[in-house]
Amino acid sequence: MSIRQLQDITDELKEEAKRNPSCDAEYHVAYKVLQDKIRERDRNRPKCIPTRFEHELDLMEEF
Repeated sequence: MSIRQLQDITDELKEEAKRNPSCDAEYHVAYKVLQDKIRERDRNRPKCIPTRFEHELDLMEEF
């Protein structure tokens, strides 16, 4: 399941939990899964991507 799908689910559950407090536990479970997935994505993401600095390199070459 993608992060976007999990965000949509947690948003829906949050709104439902406001109306029906018995759904609060489901919201917390989905929110925890979302946070774990975001942490996993950030841990696996490279720290420095050279293409992000391509524009700066182009500016340096002009001088």
